[in-house]
Amino acid sequence: MIMEKIEIKNVDKSIYREVLDNGLEIIIIPNDKISKKKNYYFSYGTYYGAYINEFVPIGKSKMMKFPSGIAHFLEHKMFESKEGEKPFDFYAKTGSYVNAFTSYKNTCYVVTGNKKMKENLEYLLTFVNSPYFTDENVKKEQGIITEEAAMNDDNPDYLVYKTISKNLYKVSPYNTPILGTVESIKEIKKNDLYDCYNTFYRPSNMFLVVGGAVLPDEVVKITTDILSRFNLENDDNIKIKNYKEPIKVVKEYEEIKSNVQVEKIAIGFKMEKAKIPIKNKVILDLYFNMIISLCFGASSEFREMIRKRHLVSRSGYYFQDIDNIITFMVEADVLNYPVYIKELENYLTNLNVLEEDLERMKKVWISSEVIKSDYADSLVDTVVDDLINYHKVITNYVELIKNMNITTMREVISSLDFTNKAIVRVISENNPLQND
Repeated sequence: MIMEKIEIKNVDKSIYREVLDNGLEIIIIPNDKISKKKNYYFSYGTYYGAYINEFVPIGKSKMMKFPSGIAHFLEHKMFESKEGEKPFDFYAKTGSYVNAFTSYKNTCYVVTGNKKMKENLEYLLTFVNSPYFTDENVKKEQGIITEEAAMNDDNPDYLVYKTISKNLYKVSPYNTPILGTVESIKEIKKNDLYDCYNTFYRPSNMFLVVGGAVLPDEVVKITTDILSRFNLENDDNIKIKNYKEPIKVVKEYEEIKSNVQVEKIAIGFKMEKAKIPIKNKVILDLYFNMIISLCFGASSEFREMIRKRHLVSRSGYYFQDIDNIITFMVEADVLNYPVYIKELENYLTNLNVLEEDLERMKKVWISSEVIKSDYADSLVDTVVDDLINYHKVITNYVELIKNMNITTMREVISSLDFTNKAIVRVISENNPLQND
């Protein structure tokens, strides 16, 4: 097979793509001047995360339900080895960095370094393809992660996030934290981990993104040679449960007393995706991110107003796209709850974007795309995000940004429904609610 060379349009950058016989997709982003920059970046991931708790395990015929948090638990156990050095010890010897993360959509194992590229890539591919689970090491990990989960429940930021998720989503696995719960973690068994691993840690359900001081042919050869030792087949027949989330929120209001100095709130506005006019997920995400930047970003009028009036000390805003639902999320440390809520609801009712502001921000975004193309780590992160969100690399962001227009923006804004919401407040256990 001839490696595919793909041009990232409008930024004078090319990436390379190869799909191995076993189904693994490899994306390589070499430095233009390899001799000057020695850093390299690996991201080895699987399309398996905390969202997938019900599926048909490979070799079995029936849909099975697994404990919440098992994807994150599995990620932790992949750093266990039957013999030889453990991953953290191996990479520490070369001054390299290794870590992993689990989201609702995926799990990724990352390595960065500036020497021994071949050895470090070989070891990454080897340890992720060498699971070692025993009753003993599972039980030990349960103790560690249940303690972490219990500690998180004492963290007000985590508590408000956990509660708003439960109060927003009735059937979607997004109603439970990625970590799982103390109860669900205790249910995980060795055989559960092997079922999850064997089903989702297969090359046809995985990707490898490599950037920096690397040669495409060398990366493909190393990967092919290492994976040939594991007799991995190309099989993408994975059956997972699909969810249809009810439109109505589960619980509209909840307040929790905790040891906080400043009140913390989370608000989720739950909407029906079918009513949003844009069906292309890439373009819809661009418009949602533009709304966040212009209407809620650091230089927005709303941010400036709530800062000057001392309504909040910190706030964040983002959209979530989950199954048949779009959710607009607000998280804040609130200094004056009743006034902030009134101002937020009034602002959302009259949400608007000016054409000149849209055109100005488009120029900023395009410049950012051009600048990003000079940095291998940023490109690796972008490609990984694309694969996770769209299962493909988006090579025409500049063109898509240029095509954004005020008419479509206003159509998107007019389709947003901010009436169906859940509110969670974490207040001081020592002080009564004020001004309610």
